Order: sequence, then C-alpha cells, then structure tokens
Amino acid sequence: MTPLVPGTPPPQTELPVAYADTCASALGFSLTTPLQEPLAQVDGMVAGLPVSLRLLGASHQVLVGQSAHLLETVACLPDVTSDLPLSFQESGYYFNARTDIVGADALATIVETIVREADEHHSRGLPALVGRFPGSPLALTAVLAGPGADTPGSQALVVWRTWHTYPQTGEVVVTSSSLWRGGPAHSEAQS
Repeated sequence: MTPLVPGTPPPQTELPVAYADTCASALGFSLTTPLQEPLAQVDGMVAGLPVSLRLLGASHQVLVGQSAHLLETVACLPDVTSDLPLSFQESGYYFNARTDIVGADALATIVETIVREADEHHSRGLPALVGRFPGSPLALTAVLAGPGADTPGSQALVVWRTWHTYPQTGEVVVTSSSLWRGGPAHSEAQS
C-alpha cells in the first residue's frame, strides 16, 4: 500500500451544495454509469492499484484501476436505474448494502463514529473522504478504502465501505465492497 502524499487534506469536507437526496430508497446501483463530476474527491494507491473516492452529494463513485475498469456508483442519478441490491457479485467484485433505521441520538453517535473512523483511516495513509452538508450536521456521505485482510487465505485485494445518512428519515445506508485477487475484475483493474 502506498500512503497518501504528505500534506493530503483531512478527509472531511463541507460539500458546496445543500442537502438534497430525500431517502435511502432513492439510491440506485450501477457498474456502468460514466464518471460524474465529483463535489469532492480523494485519490490514493491501495494494494498497488489506483483508487479514487468521489462524492456526488449524498451519492458516491469508487474507481479502482486505470480507465474506470471498475467503477461502482451508488447514486440518485437518471443513469442509475437499478435499485440498490442487498448483495451483488460479479467476477471478483462483491457488494453488500443494508439500510438501518435509527433515532436522532443514535444517528448522532453513528455520525461521530464514522468521522472518527475516517480520521483514523486517513492518519494511517489510507484513502478516506467524508462529505458534510451545510446546515445539516447529521447528513453526510463517507467512503473509506484500504487493503483486504492480511490473513492467510484471504483473497480480498481492495475493500471499501460507505455510509449515506438521511437524518430526516433516520436512515443510514451502509455498503461494503471488495475486489478479489485473480478475478476478471481484478485483472481488468490492473491493466
């Protein structure tokens, strides 16, 4: 793993837009949506592969490898017409999602935990990005990426997790994704 360049800005940023997405059910999933212009972006290297974490408001894109060989999009966009699946698997790429419903106090604790985890992740030189919305302290989108488990038998090469919070409905969408060694998605991401 190559750490981020010294002096890389902290992982938290205030997004230059008002909070707009209304609920978790509006999120869709795609591996074919073109790259979108991000509101915030952090790039780094993980397990020898370039990784780009991109926030699109209350949505995200994660790009692994050169030339968008693996491009995950979880977003409320016209191009993203597939519902957010609970799980998805394709040639060395795995995706899982869940939506938790929580009260305001629990949401505040979850947001604090996400921010703390992103700061710790960033301090270890790993790509991390937290986007906060002006005037909505509990509304955020966060993405953390890192190497797969360093244990014998583990085939996960790159893993990333995301959080999308919706304070008005008390929803927290949590996703986890991984790119596995030896699968076609890994081979394409290397080229």
